[in-house]
Amino acid sequence: MLDAALCSCESGLRRVRCCALDEAALPDQLGLELLEEQAVSATKLFNERKYTEAEALALKLLDLAPNLRHALRVLYEIRKAQKRVKAAEALGRRLSALPGTAEMRAAANLSFAQYILGQGRFAEAREAAERALIAAPRDASAHQVMGMVLTETGQVQPGEYHYRQALALLGRDEGVLLSNLAWNLKLQGRQDEAAELYEKALTLRPDNKRGVGGYAQAEMARGNQAHAARLLGDALTKWPDDRALRLLYARLELTRGNAAAVLARLNDAPENLLPLELSTRGQALALQGELTQAVACYATAKKILREREGWSYQAETFAAQAAAYKAYFTADRILPLPRAAEPPTRQPVFLLGFPGSGASLLEQLLAHLPGCAPGAEFATIADLAARVERLTGAGAYPQALDGALVGEGQDLPVQLRGYYQQARDRLGARARFMTDNTPSNLWHLGLIKLLFPEAPIIHILRHPCDVMLDVLSRAEKLEGNAGVSLASAARHYALSMEMVKHYRAQLTLRYLPVRYEDLVTAPRATLTRVVEFIGADAANLPSEETLRTNAIRPAGPVPSHFAARVPVHTRGVYQYRAYLAALPNLFIDTGATLAPWISALGYGDAP
Repeated sequence: MLDAALCSCESGLRRVRCCALDEAALPDQLGLELLEEQAVSATKLFNERKYTEAEALALKLLDLAPNLRHALRVLYEIRKAQKRVKAAEALGRRLSALPGTAEMRAAANLSFAQYILGQGRFAEAREAAERALIAAPRDASAHQVMGMVLTETGQVQPGEYHYRQALALLGRDEGVLLSNLAWNLKLQGRQDEAAELYEKALTLRPDNKRGVGGYAQAEMARGNQAHAARLLGDALTKWPDDRALRLLYARLELTRGNAAAVLARLNDAPENLLPLELSTRGQALALQGELTQAVACYATAKKILREREGWSYQAETFAAQAAAYKAYFTADRILPLPRAAEPPTRQPVFLLGFPGSGASLLEQLLAHLPGCAPGAEFATIADLAARVERLTGAGAYPQALDGALVGEGQDLPVQLRGYYQQARDRLGARARFMTDNTPSNLWHLGLIKLLFPEAPIIHILRHPCDVMLDVLSRAEKLEGNAGVSLASAARHYALSMEMVKHYRAQLTLRYLPVRYEDLVTAPRATLTRVVEFIGADAANLPSEETLRTNAIRPAGPVPSHFAARVPVHTRGVYQYRAYLAALPNLFIDTGATLAPWISALGYGDAP
């Protein structure tokens, strides 16, 4: 009996000819050739914009031969134009998997990768992008798409390579491609190079709104706020309804402390604002002391992220990871593992701190020390942990580290350290010390001990309730989507602190705790203690006044958080008190989780 049920993806095909397709029943090449002339006719109708006729013919042909390339391409393009996402994705995926000439495979996979990229699903676009590049290794567009996939999934240096290959193959400068490369360099912290490329890109394509936004962000990171403001102001004159540019200008005003300007820019009704707009508006309200309204904005942003975006805290995943790491990284288990014994070419300084603790501020202030450069936001210790499995073949991490006990595995720490250092050497920073502010470092103190046995580890501590307020004010996922609520953030905070406690009990670490409250109250005295601990000369630190301005241009790479630098202030010291006075139940879901850490960190007696 004929199965006439239509496919749930809404392609218009019967399900047995679409998502429930039995590939064994597909027609062979001879059968396809008999239908090819009609498939070409469907393409001709599509090109003539006779879309209704083209769709009808394509559906008829695909019911006979679901693997008929030209008909499948026609229906795919029509469903894309109709914004029928499930159908377009199903058809595009099937089209990209069809056999054919290298040119055909490259075109199908490139089109599908671009479609997935357009939805912001960068990791999911990788497979199609790779297939397109393998089929057409000298195609500039294939390299550009691969560069975008890698850049937006954190692999910025390989992404740079593919962007430059695309430019070389194209044989000329092209505005969007140059802008993409500039964004990649910005993510690497190479802000001067990024700004220069943006100038060239926008000369070629002045209508590139995304390029203008990227250029403004690079200028903000370089400390050129006035130029960033001009760029954004001019752009908003041309495109007054562009929300991304409006938000960037509001963020710039926020770093200047101009709360009224932020509120004027983001003056829509709260229900019409996006999460990042809501959090920015909330921060401006907080600057004005309107704490109840600020928290309402933050809470609405978090609710949108949970209910509309589907974010949820991955509690079980990280609880299992914590259990596995605690079981492996014990004193007895680590003792026989080899270490990288030679001193590193430049000494990494690992900055620990749960998001909102002040680790970024500490990195900004340490950049004032000659010979100390901020590290890049890639090639992390977590990346090296993922490499261990591939290099040893000894199972999942961390058990894969056992491979270092056997034969050539003894060189594993040196290999891994080499990857880490090479990534930073390519940035061109000439520094004796380089800070690493990656939030996931606290999970990997065991691996850090093997690669950099004498590396200084600075742990920035802050009253846990103030940390939670900082997390509340951000429309960000954080690790494991922990930022979706105060309760989940508190759980992840406790889990993170338990990991640090475990490592300190099992490993001999060169560890220094530093309080955020001390850092902002007495910056120079606190930095002196940090600088002497890492082995540098504190006499080279600038004056207290210079440190408080927090405006130095660091040597080498400039991490993106430098764009949000503000002068050192004490507004965030025990700010939770004012919030509790306005909202007594604010921490009702986190009190039991945070109380042990408030006591353990010495904040129990805080006035």
